[in-house]
Amino acid sequence: MLPKLKQFPLILILLLFGCAAQGPATGGSVDKKGPVLISIHPQNGAQNISPDQKITFIFDELLDPVSIPASIQIESDLNYKLKIRGRKLVIIPEKEWPIDGIVRVNLSRKIRDYQKNMMDKPIQLIFSTGLDIPVGFIKGEIIGIDSEKLIEVGLYEWPPSAQSTYIQKVEVDEMGSFLFSGIENGRYTIVAIEGILSDVAKQMMKKNYAMLTSSYITISDDENEKNVAMLLSEPVEKLKITSVEMQSQYSCQLTLDDNNKELFIIDSFLSPGDSVFVNLEKSNRLETYQVPEYSFILPEIKDTLVPKLSQSFFENDKFNLIFSEPVILDSNAIITTEDSIIFPLPFTFENEYSIIIPDLPDSIKIFQILGDHIQDWSGNNFADSSKTVRITRHSEDEELLIGGNILGFVNYDDKYPLKIEAHQIGSESKYIVDVKNHKFELINLSPGFYELWGYETINTMNKEIYHSGLWEPYHRAAKFSFYPDTIDVRARWDVEGVNIIFE
Repeated sequence: MLPKLKQFPLILILLLFGCAAQGPATGGSVDKKGPVLISIHPQNGAQNISPDQKITFIFDELLDPVSIPASIQIESDLNYKLKIRGRKLVIIPEKEWPIDGIVRVNLSRKIRDYQKNMMDKPIQLIFSTGLDIPVGFIKGEIIGIDSEKLIEVGLYEWPPSAQSTYIQKVEVDEMGSFLFSGIENGRYTIVAIEGILSDVAKQMMKKNYAMLTSSYITISDDENEKNVAMLLSEPVEKLKITSVEMQSQYSCQLTLDDNNKELFIIDSFLSPGDSVFVNLEKSNRLETYQVPEYSFILPEIKDTLVPKLSQSFFENDKFNLIFSEPVILDSNAIITTEDSIIFPLPFTFENEYSIIIPDLPDSIKIFQILGDHIQDWSGNNFADSSKTVRITRHSEDEELLIGGNILGFVNYDDKYPLKIEAHQIGSESKYIVDVKNHKFELINLSPGFYELWGYETINTMNKEIYHSGLWEPYHRAAKFSFYPDTIDVRARWDVEGVNIIFE
C-alpha cells in the first residue's frame, strides 16, 4: 500500500482528468457530416402524453448549443425551456402542453455540430395529449434546390389570400423532400420560399419559390395521403420607383429598385410647384402590373443641357434613334447622300424622345443628323452641328448545321398545350417545340448531351416561359415533367422512343 502522502497527487490527477470539459473531438478524419438523431422519447406520434411530458433527443455527436435555440419551432408558440448537454437535447413545457391537444415540434436543419455542419434533414414530430392525431399527410419534393440553402414550405387553407397564414411550416431536407403530417380533412395549397417563410406575396417578388401544379389538394377519409412535386423558380419581380432625378423641365430619370433607370416625360402643361404623379405599367415573365404610384413637386429647372443621341440600333427591320430627352425635329434633320445628291430620310416619332426610320435601304451605310434642325423642349440645339451615324446590320447568314433529331411521345391527360425543351449540357443552347397529338420532334440539334423536360403552356405573357405560379391573385404553377436520363445527340442520328410522362 502506498503511503497516504504519495497517494494524493495520483488522486488529484485522476480527478482533473475526470472533470475535463466536454467539447469537440480533435484529430482524425475531417468531419463533414452534420448531427444525426439516433433516439427520441416519447416516440413520434405518441398519444395521451402527459401535459408536463419532457421531449428528449439523443444525437450521434456533440451539438453546438449556440445553434439550437433559434432552430426550434413549436406550434402555436407554446412556451418551453431547453436543456442542452453534449449529445442530448431536452424540451420541457414551461407550464403544460395543451390539454387534449396537438403538440408539433420542428427542429431546423440549422442545428449544427462543432465543425459547423448542419443536419441533412429537419426533424418533424407530432404528439397528442389526447387520444387522437389527424391521419392526413402530404409528401413532397422540390426540384432544382441548392442543398446549401434552407427552404421552408407552408401549408395553407384553400382558397388563400394576401392575409392567409400557414397552418403548418416545415423545412425541406438537402435532397428537396418535405412532409406535412397530422393534417385534418379539407382543401389546402402549398408554397415554398428559399429562406424563412413569412409574407408569401411579398417574398415571391424577391426570393426563389415553388408552388403547386394543381390549385389545391384535398385530404379526406378516403384520400388521406398525397404526393406532390414542385419546381423551384426565380422571383416574379415587381418593381418600385425609389427616386427621381430631374433632367430638364420636361423630363426626369426614374431609378427603380433593381437599380435600372428610365426616362419619364413630364406633361408640358405642368408648371413649377405642381404635383407630378408617375404611374407606370410594367411586365415580368408572368404578368402585367401597375408600379406603385410615385409623386413629387415639380421644381423650376434652368435647362442648359443640350439633347444628345443615346442609342441607335436596328429592331424588327426598323432603325431606332433614342435621344437623351424629349426633342423636336424638322423634316430635314436627318439626311443622307447618294451620287452626290443630298436628300432627307423620312422618319416617325415613336415617343417624345425616340424616332424610327422605316424601310432603310441596304445601300445606305451612313447618314447625318443636323444639329440646327433638332432642339429640346427648352430650345437647346442638338449637341453636334452634324453627327454621322454608321449603320450596322446583323448578317442573317448562318452556318449550315448538320445535327441529330430527338423523336418522342408524351403521356398527358389534361387539356392544355405542351412545350418540350431540350437544353444542351455545358452551353446556353435551348430548343423548344410544341407537342402535337402527343408527339414531339426536336430536329437538327447540334451534337452533344441534352436534358429534356416538358411543361404546360399556360403563360399568356410568353408561351415559351414556364409559368411558376402566382399568389395574388392566385394562379397554380404549370404541370411539368423531366425526362429521367440525358440524351446523346449525334449528327445524322435519330433518337427515338423518348417518352415523357406527366403524372
